[in-house]
Amino acid sequence: MAQRQAVRDKKGFICDMDGVIYHGNTILPNVLEFVHWLQSENKRFLFLTNGSGRSPKELRQKLQRMGLKVCRENALEKVFDAAGVRIICPFVEDVYRMADLITDIPGVRLFREKDYIAHPKPNGYRSYHMIIRFPLRFLGKEGMENSLWLELQLRTIAMDCWASIEHSLKYKKDISNQEFMKKELKRCADEIASTDLSLSTIKEMIQDDSSVHLPPRL
Repeated sequence: MAQRQAVRDKKGFICDMDGVIYHGNTILPNVLEFVHWLQSENKRFLFLTNGSGRSPKELRQKLQRMGLKVCRENALEKVFDAAGVRIICPFVEDVYRMADLITDIPGVRLFREKDYIAHPKPNGYRSYHMIIRFPLRFLGKEGMENSLWLELQLRTIAMDCWASIEHSLKYKKDISNQEFMKKELKRCADEIASTDLSLSTIKEMIQDDSSVHLPPRL
């Protein structure tokens, strides 16, 4: 009950499009009801996509074909074309270090972050997500109007391996015993998380051992 109330108290929502609002050309379950609730409650919301092949107008028309009656004034003028970037790190601590380095870049503005490593999704998915506004001054362009939305996914090698396999399987409709498969994928995700921690411990032991046995300075 408290969690539902926390959602109701939110003033705005950011919705990733592909995989959250729709998959391919099919709207996902309960999306219509959710968007209708947003509109009836006068909630602010925007859609994000990392697909650069369609203009905001084309994306708006696609949603309308699916039955989503969202207009320019309340949402789709705020559709952002976000470039998707995935950063793969050897160890979990490297993920957090990389996230800090990114936000420390002058001119970068953090819009949203979600730590699915500390708080995994129910299916076992682990990753660190960030949405940032990245300046294009490196290309000789100044000002916030000359900046790019970036949707970042930071994860370890092991996390990326699991996510790639899970993504290739979750839309297959002809798999028998899907509930069993989900449990097995969740078990694998938990084992991979344990392996990540073990590898970090091994690395720390090697580093500590190396520092102890450093030859004395002359």
